[in-house]
Amino acid sequence: MHKILSRISYFTFFIALCITGVSFAQEENSIHHRFEDAEKWADIFENPERDAWQKPDEVIRSLELPADAVIADIGSATGYFPVRFARVAVQGQVYGIDVEPTLVDYLNTRAKKENLPNMLSILGEPDDPKIPEKADLVFLCNTYHHIQDRGDYFENLKKYMQPGGRLVIVDFKKGDLPVGPPDEHKLAPDVVLLELKEVGYRRISHDLQLPYQYVLVLNLTQRPD
Repeated sequence: MHKILSRISYFTFFIALCITGVSFAQEENSIHHRFEDAEKWADIFENPERDAWQKPDEVIRSLELPADAVIADIGSATGYFPVRFARVAVQGQVYGIDVEPTLVDYLNTRAKKENLPNMLSILGEPDDPKIPEKADLVFLCNTYHHIQDRGDYFENLKKYMQPGGRLVIVDFKKGDLPVGPPDEHKLAPDVVLLELKEVGYRRISHDLQLPYQYVLVLNLTQRPD
């Protein structure tokens, strides 16, 4: 379990480097500090320059979420997407799921500061997101390819999804891009779709195109229990 936790923490650190453009060689040793300084990581994850290629508002608009939606963001970090979700699903509930306690605490504090009573951060586990209720939308941005035992993870995820609920995967395209991890750390969308098909998910129509990332929207081939 400790190795898996370390891997996920390492991934969050790595994504921060991708967003800022700082080289891995320059900052590798700072992984040992983990996430004690959440404010520092917030400056990285919430960098306005990220908006130009991540296009968070366009992503959310394309999902056409109702105001009472229940949304779970797995790998929520400092709240880049959850805060935006909470401002749309104003009558619903947004759960930010992370395995780093300091980031969970940070996001809960942020919810209070920004008057978002419909947003709550939850400490998940590497093999179980621990979503408190069934979700209409489960969202993963820059997270999918760092989940170990993905077949088991997404099989287990079904119990947290509403009938008709959607799973959204946003991740980096392959190729030489100005942001994102090296190609060896990426998964092509057809690989993701095949993996998820094997555990009972199917792709549904979605037209949004991002500069450096693909957006996959799926639901279950059979209703969850």
